[in-house]
Amino acid sequence: MSSQRLLSEFDVPGEEAWREAAEKLLKGAPFDKVMRTRTVEGLTLEPIYSGADGLPQAAATLPGFDGGLRGGDVLPTGWEIAQEQTEGEPGEFNHVALEALRRGQDALHVLLDVATARGLDPDQAGIGEVGACGLSLATLADLRRAFRDILPDAVAFHFQSGSAGYGVYALFTAWIEELGVDPALVRGRLNMDPLAVLARSGSLPAPLERLYDEMAAVARHAAKTMPRFRAAGVDALAAHGAGASAVQELGVALAGGVATLRALSARGLDVDAAASQMAFSLSVGPDFFMELAKLRAARPLWARIVGECGGGAEAARMMLHCRTGLYNKTVYDPYVNLLRTTTEAMAAAVGGADSICVGAFDEAIRPADGFSRRLARNTQVILREECELGVADPAGGSWFVENLTESVSQAAWEFFREIEGQGGYVEVLASGWLAEKLAATHAERCKRLAARRLSLVGTNQYPNPQEKPLDPSTTMPDYADIHRRRSREVASFRTSGEADADAALLERLGGLADAGDGVAQGVAAVRAGASLAEITRAVRAGASGEVAQVTPLPSLRLSAMYESLRKASAAHASKHGEAPKIFLATLGALRRHKARADFTRAFFATGGFVCEMPSGFEDGAAAAAAAVASGARATVICGHDEDYLEHVPALCRALKAGDPGMRVILAGFPGDNEAAWREAGLDDYIFIKSDNYAKNRELLELLGVIAP
Repeated sequence: MSSQRLLSEFDVPGEEAWREAAEKLLKGAPFDKVMRTRTVEGLTLEPIYSGADGLPQAAATLPGFDGGLRGGDVLPTGWEIAQEQTEGEPGEFNHVALEALRRGQDALHVLLDVATARGLDPDQAGIGEVGACGLSLATLADLRRAFRDILPDAVAFHFQSGSAGYGVYALFTAWIEELGVDPALVRGRLNMDPLAVLARSGSLPAPLERLYDEMAAVARHAAKTMPRFRAAGVDALAAHGAGASAVQELGVALAGGVATLRALSARGLDVDAAASQMAFSLSVGPDFFMELAKLRAARPLWARIVGECGGGAEAARMMLHCRTGLYNKTVYDPYVNLLRTTTEAMAAAVGGADSICVGAFDEAIRPADGFSRRLARNTQVILREECELGVADPAGGSWFVENLTESVSQAAWEFFREIEGQGGYVEVLASGWLAEKLAATHAERCKRLAARRLSLVGTNQYPNPQEKPLDPSTTMPDYADIHRRRSREVASFRTSGEADADAALLERLGGLADAGDGVAQGVAAVRAGASLAEITRAVRAGASGEVAQVTPLPSLRLSAMYESLRKASAAHASKHGEAPKIFLATLGALRRHKARADFTRAFFATGGFVCEMPSGFEDGAAAAAAAVASGARATVICGHDEDYLEHVPALCRALKAGDPGMRVILAGFPGDNEAAWREAGLDDYIFIKSDNYAKNRELLELLGVIAP
């Protein structure tokens, strides 16, 4: 019998029939409340999707067309594995980079330390600014050491140059010329993005307009000599780290892109030239489908903006880098972060990212070591090589995904318009409007986390009280020693025969704003021995204008609220020899109290409590005596509702008589009995709808573990 004939014998249920069956199973519970999900983005997810929810334009679209909804390439080749290299010293950076390239990585993601990102040489910066969170670069000799044996025409270079892009680009270009490599073969991104620096740090090292002058000069030079290397970056990672929803992060990225596009256009680049020099960076969070929908929506939205500004389809193609977020990573149970980053990397791959960086599982605790770097890198290698996800739009055609992509697109566009209505990206940073919006989203997530309607495994769900935390000191660099050594190296370079840049050469860089393309002079200065700081100082000489100052967006982690409780409990255990203790007054046989006892232990383990759980008691007096003898200052009564009616009042009175300071809590909802049981001595109760964080914190405060 053919499948067609077989299926014809069955009725095809419609949506109304399905809903009627679903409502019967709900037994009176409201359909909209139970079956529909409201996200922090303000979107409503339906319980089931059909062909009516899909989008006709998606079905008619192919990869590489219509703004890139289904991917930016006609023939997708997968993504670049662009793991971050954070080693501070050039020699150590080179060792780690070569090891990564030998083991599956195919793009160098070069983070710069604090000093380099500010355009300073090591001896001009403070301890903790040199070698911190990135590579220290000051001279051409540093690039030779950092990139030794790495071929710039075979490996993509992704710098995070922030507001120091002009000097870094001059050093990089001089190194390429020294090697005799054709710059047209060099791939990558410089990511000059003063707006991202402003959002993260709250200030800039020079007036914003001057930094845009530098960006425009580099963009013109790159367009002529390195057509596969993009100068300008649009980085929305700071918004994600401040708690932004997927919709808000995408709206911020679009606003940043428009601000950069306007700045480059105002400096003589046409729309096509400006857009072709831009690359975007977005974080990827834990909501798999929401995040891949965000990435799918990003490309056609940016194409729409470029198109409305008069740009062509090729220039409108978004180059998109994705990084797993830090916002949802945890200090406790850190190996769970491996599962989180895997899901996030998969969302980035399925969403069509051009390059991906997976954060180390322990990055919230300490700098990555060889083990954590290997795990992060191999996460991508497995997804690309074993799972073969480097195909065209694997999620395309799903009714749910297409509908969600359209919903995210519309909501992100509205948020982008709100930012523009407030005066643009810089204005919403300066006024605090953006910070306020993101703080509200973060607060909503914290509220859901506290109520355990949002889960972080190992933090507010399934914590492990026996866990031994990772030691943060095992991989912590000696920044004072790095500062001394790097300062000596740069001082030695300045007195060497290689450093003979004359003042006139550097002085000419001050005319950058009027030079049309002043990068060649910067490269000549590097070849003559100028350092990064000398080039930066020269190119900004005479710059006028106000230096922007804003309140920076905070870098948050959702689990921090719970980690403060666990940390306080651990400190208490270290001081007193044991963690804060709760006694479980279990009533009756195991089968009558186990469910609530297990619930209670998990409920309070999130705050670092240890629960003492004896065998069940047959009467309240024995339970009270055991509770008082345990030395615990809090007791939770666990049992069956029927046992509560018989034993709770007497047990509460006995507990208070034995220890007037005992905190007496009920596992379960007391209902109509609450007033009577409170009169007998009950202090509180916990149940499935309780605020888990608030209850744990309140009890820790009452026990003196945390100051009120």
